[in-house]
Amino acid sequence: MASTIWYLLQLFAFLLGGMAFAKTPIVTPSWDRHVDRLLSWCLYLLLFAMGIRTGLIEGIYGQAGRMGMLALAFAAASSIGSIVLVMTSTWVFNRSRTRTCRTAKSVQVSWLRRLKEPLKLVGSAALGMLGASLTPWFGWFHDGITSTLLFILLMLVGMQMVLGRSDLFSVFRQPISLLLPVLTIAGTLMGGWIVGIMTELTSGQSMAIAAGFGWYSLSGVLIADMGDPMLGSVAFLSNLLRELLACITIPLLAGISHPHAAISVGGATSMDVTLPIIEHSCGGSYVPLSLAHGIMLTIAVPFLVPLLFVL
Repeated sequence: MASTIWYLLQLFAFLLGGMAFAKTPIVTPSWDRHVDRLLSWCLYLLLFAMGIRTGLIEGIYGQAGRMGMLALAFAAASSIGSIVLVMTSTWVFNRSRTRTCRTAKSVQVSWLRRLKEPLKLVGSAALGMLGASLTPWFGWFHDGITSTLLFILLMLVGMQMVLGRSDLFSVFRQPISLLLPVLTIAGTLMGGWIVGIMTELTSGQSMAIAAGFGWYSLSGVLIADMGDPMLGSVAFLSNLLRELLACITIPLLAGISHPHAAISVGGATSMDVTLPIIEHSCGGSYVPLSLAHGIMLTIAVPFLVPLLFVL
């Protein structure tokens, strides 16, 4: 729990640092375009670094059997579960905000154009993964590089929030800031439960694997520490794949005017890794909600995973 709090404090420090810097006389409104461009480049670098980190996992291709298929099933089911539940709720309640995410522009573009950005993002990660696993060029790589890029991205996001006049704190007073994480949790666990029905895993084990919400580094460790290293590896791969799937689906969901579903599929990563993608795809006005959503899910992970696993 202490590590979770420290992680949150670091994220907020860089985010607030970027916001504070953007309010200094040095930064003018003309910086907005440059910050947006720099944020995009940093995003590609971060995904490339994530690919390198994945490619350096020992025996990563040798795990492509049962564990890989099981992890893919969990990643797909948990993502689909959260998307379906949020989109259904959006349709039922007919929330007008779901129509404001670049609707006029998005409905006019072709599916091929919508796929361009996700393919570029996934291509960056795939290039890093192939480079790390097939060549000896990346022996110098360490996790601190990914963390540094993430912190830089958060500073840029903080700057863009100020330049775009986004209000973070007012979001916590809106019902959607609580409703969206609840829907994400319910949809994700429903997807994990369905996978459990089709396997020999218990409902508690299957929901615990899904309850990482994309936070692979913690969920896998929690389950492994509870006495099942194999399921810990499945949880790690599953939540890693969910994060990669989010990189594909966020721009697509935003393109069809479903920004709430785009935030939901990002899970806990909507406050850090996928936050720049959400900002890029949905617009700066959705950054505060994305942060609130990711924070609440991140806080829930250390509690839900152990609790569900022992059910």
